[in-house]
Amino acid sequence: MKSLNEIVHEMTTWGTPACGIFCGIVGAIVAVLLLTIGFWKTVLVALLCAVGAFIGGVKDKSAFLKDAVNKLFPPKDSL
Repeated sequence: MKSLNEIVHEMTTWGTPACGIFCGIVGAIVAVLLLTIGFWKTVLVALLCAVGAFIGGVKDKSAFLKDAVNKLFPPKDSL
């Protein structure tokens, strides 16, 4: 029996049958959301899900955000 980590890795590896099924399910969910609540509400739901995944998945949020901002806008002394 495969572990949960192996299953998730297989679902997120492009070209595998599990990834095809996973992407198909995600596409169907997005299509239903678009048809029932509209485009902008679907974008809001996706944004809130991304924020929730960020809050739940990143241990050191301040360091992550600092690194992300420094990559987008490098400090002037590093140029």
